[in-house]
Amino acid sequence: MSPVEDTRRWVEDFVVGLGLCPFAAPVLSAGQVVYQLCPEVEAEAAFYWAGAQVQWLLDQSPAVVDTSLLIFPDGLDDFEDFLDFEEELEQLLDQSGAAELIQLAHFHPRYRFADVPADDPANATNRAPYPTVQLLRVDSVAKALARYPGAASIPDRNMALLRQRASEGKD
Repeated sequence: MSPVEDTRRWVEDFVVGLGLCPFAAPVLSAGQVVYQLCPEVEAEAAFYWAGAQVQWLLDQSPAVVDTSLLIFPDGLDDFEDFLDFEEELEQLLDQSGAAELIQLAHFHPRYRFADVPADDPANATNRAPYPTVQLLRVDSVAKALARYPGAASIPDRNMALLRQRASEGKD
C-alpha cells in the first residue's frame, strides 16, 4: 500500500473507527479531507513544500477542502527532529498571519507525550503510519468545538480508551 492509502486507512479505521476525533467523520464522509504526499526528503525542502500547502489550503473553498494531511514518508523519521519541524511550521504560521486561519495537529509513528512512558498505549492517540502534519481551518475547529460539549475531555478519554483496549489485548 502507498503512504497515502496507509494514512487514509489509519484515519478511517483508527481515528474515526474508534471515535478518537468526533469531528473527523463528517468531513471525511463529505470528501473534504485531502491527503498530500511530500515529495521532498530533506527537511528544509519539506518545510518549504509544507508552507506552500498551507497557501494551497487557504486558496481552496472550505466547502471543498476542509482539512489536509501532509504526509512525510521520507525524512523526519526521528521524532525529535519532527517536533522541531512542526515547531518551525507553527512559527511560519505565526509570522505570516496564517495562524488566524490555520492550526496544526501532528502525528508520528514514534509519537510520545512528554509526561508518558514510551510504552504507554496512550501514545498511540498521536501515532500515524508516517510523520504527518494536519492543517486544520481555525473556523472549522471552532464550529466543531461549539457543537461538541466536553471537547476538553477528548484527549483524556482517548488515552483511557487506548489503555483499556491494550489491557484487554485488543491492540
